[in-house]
Amino acid sequence: MLTSCQATHHATSSLMIDGEWNITEVNGSAVKVHPGPYIGFNTQENRVYGNSGCNKISGSFDFKSKKGKIELGQMLSTMMACPDMELEQSVLQSLNSVERIKSLDKEHLALCDKNKRPLLKMERRFLTVPLSDIKGKWRIVTVLGENIPASDQAPFVNFDTDNSRISAFAGCNRLSGGFRSGEKNTLAISNVVSTKMSCPDMTTEQNVLTALEQTGSFGISLNGNLLLFSAGGNEVMELVRINED
Repeated sequence: MLTSCQATHHATSSLMIDGEWNITEVNGSAVKVHPGPYIGFNTQENRVYGNSGCNKISGSFDFKSKKGKIELGQMLSTMMACPDMELEQSVLQSLNSVERIKSLDKEHLALCDKNKRPLLKMERRFLTVPLSDIKGKWRIVTVLGENIPASDQAPFVNFDTDNSRISAFAGCNRLSGGFRSGEKNTLAISNVVSTKMSCPDMTTEQNVLTALEQTGSFGISLNGNLLLFSAGGNEVMELVRINED
């Protein structure tokens, strides 16, 4: 679908752009990595932040909602080196040329250049929901970037929101622990204990434990999956609900 940042009768408001957005397309090319780069707009502080594919980025922005114009200040970036920096370089180059922003609908944005050509297309990263909405059993789909095939023995996490407890299966051992939650969908999992079985490959199990220990917040993706994020905003786990009759 071709999209431009041509002005429309419905102006893009600061409320529409506030929040975090996954970058789904860069200069017409779809982003195929998961988790991929994202951008967050804090409209109360006029602050932009995110991850450009490898490194964390942050800066300021000035938004003229009636004209759909946005000016990004100089972006600061961490200096990590990753095996494939091509996507990151494309994202950063595109951000340097952004001059306009358009809300395509309440869940999608486009960042465009001065000629109103779309440079980055984005989709809302997650929906904010009450803690009670995550109650129940969820199968782990990805953990720390590793895809977990669906099977009868797939790892899962069960959230008991009434008692602030979790129970889980990490691929070999059973886990249990507590959690606390506060404003803005914060979620801190603590005091996780495990049974002591030893299995031939403990890699997935260790990743599950690490992801749970790193969890700092949660949200629901547009497809209904549960997302767990680290305190730094990186996605550490994706889970799909298990419907039990």
